[in-house]
Amino acid sequence: MRERPAQAVLLARSFEEADPDGVLLSSEDRQAATLEGRAAGGTHELQSERRAGALLRAVGQRVRALGRVRSFTRVSLALAAPVLLVSFGLGLSTNALGPTRHINLLAFPLLGLVVWNLAIYAFSALGGLLGALRRPSASGAVGREGVDGAGDEVGFLASVAWWVGEWTLERVRTPDPREADVVSRALAAYWSEWSHCSLALGVARLRAFLHLGAAALAVGVVAGMYIRGLGLEYRATWESTFLTADAVAGILHLVLGPAAAFLGETLPDAAGLASMVAPDGSTPAAPWIHMWALTTAGVVVVPRLALAVTGLARSAGLARSIPVDPVAGSFRALLVAERGGGMRIDVLPYSCTPGQRQLETLRELLHDVFGLEARIEVRGQVGYGTELLAEGDARQPTCVVVVYGLVQSPEREVHARYLEQWMERGGDPRVLAVLDSASWRERFGEGAEQRQAERLRAWDRVLREIGLTALHVDLGRALTSAVVERAEASLWPDSKTARATGGR
Repeated sequence: MRERPAQAVLLARSFEEADPDGVLLSSEDRQAATLEGRAAGGTHELQSERRAGALLRAVGQRVRALGRVRSFTRVSLALAAPVLLVSFGLGLSTNALGPTRHINLLAFPLLGLVVWNLAIYAFSALGGLLGALRRPSASGAVGREGVDGAGDEVGFLASVAWWVGEWTLERVRTPDPREADVVSRALAAYWSEWSHCSLALGVARLRAFLHLGAAALAVGVVAGMYIRGLGLEYRATWESTFLTADAVAGILHLVLGPAAAFLGETLPDAAGLASMVAPDGSTPAAPWIHMWALTTAGVVVVPRLALAVTGLARSAGLARSIPVDPVAGSFRALLVAERGGGMRIDVLPYSCTPGQRQLETLRELLHDVFGLEARIEVRGQVGYGTELLAEGDARQPTCVVVVYGLVQSPEREVHARYLEQWMERGGDPRVLAVLDSASWRERFGEGAEQRQAERLRAWDRVLREIGLTALHVDLGRALTSAVVERAEASLWPDSKTARATGGR
């Protein structure tokens, strides 16, 4: 996906999946967002972008800092402007010519700048060669270790970017404790996935910004020399404890020779340099400033700009292909409109009466599993001990969904036998056993977790004897993508058959 839609989808999906109880996102919010996404038409990416936008607007009414979260957890191209300005200003304020109006050709700051950049190029080339030889896997886990390993030249800035992201997330506050819990879990999930998906893009941009900053710094230093040279006269000289005039001539011809040739200047030989030794010898500094400026442009500015352009081009490609599935997790709701034609799903409440909210949630779940085109029919309550064959029902549904309330105690010869009769029936209907804990929660509240776990295990033992896996779900709460995935996995005979029949 493209960068901004991918970020929005991950953030919206994290909030949706971290909020199964509908604290920040009600079922109506989710359904409205899904409808808005489908109405956009076009690609799945466009639909997921619209759906994410609708969800984030709903969350944003309660959590005001979402815009800041998106801005501060992304290495934005907008950072290039301050990097350029700060680097140029720093270079411009540097007095490369020195305060004495005498330029020491061997202690000239631009010589250090040139040598430093040449060293950077050499180390980068060596690092790239070693990396190619090691052939590291790109599928490893990415975390702070991945940022720290991004390269010495970007490690510090990458760590700063990581810290800014974490600092921003930690300061997203909401006064309601339940909302705060959802926000905390959602942002943790978002940051974990987004930092993984966007690491390569962030590192590519940071490298490009560093190249731009190095070029701007060099331009600022050169501009500062010329500005100071307009109002002051500088002289060129040199001195050294260890180097002779012959050695200095060799160094200057190596470093400044190409620029001198381009400008038509003649570099002095050893005898000429001997006459320039400080403190008495000197020569006009203008030709030397021109040669150093041209050398700096050729060794620092042009290569750094070329590397920056290459890095920005690479980052542009990465920004168009963030590895985010637009219809993964809860966003699979966008796919249901494409499936389910010709399917009929019968819902059979067994010795229980689900409320309207529970039936709506169950319909939403089944549409997510089979598709919006599937016809969901809720039948009357099946009485305790009912024998399927005694019903004389010639119905041939695509799938039978038998709903049990968790408050019922499981009986092999009653509850499991009814399911078994459907499994043995001709026509091969698929079977899904739903174990709804909403009635248990309403009767016993939230403090009976141990008893609830024991009852769930009892049901699991009974249904495993006939080869079924029960779907544990609280139909009184909002759905999550995990519930949909468990429903597909719990289908008998298997979920692959359901997908095939569903047209996917």
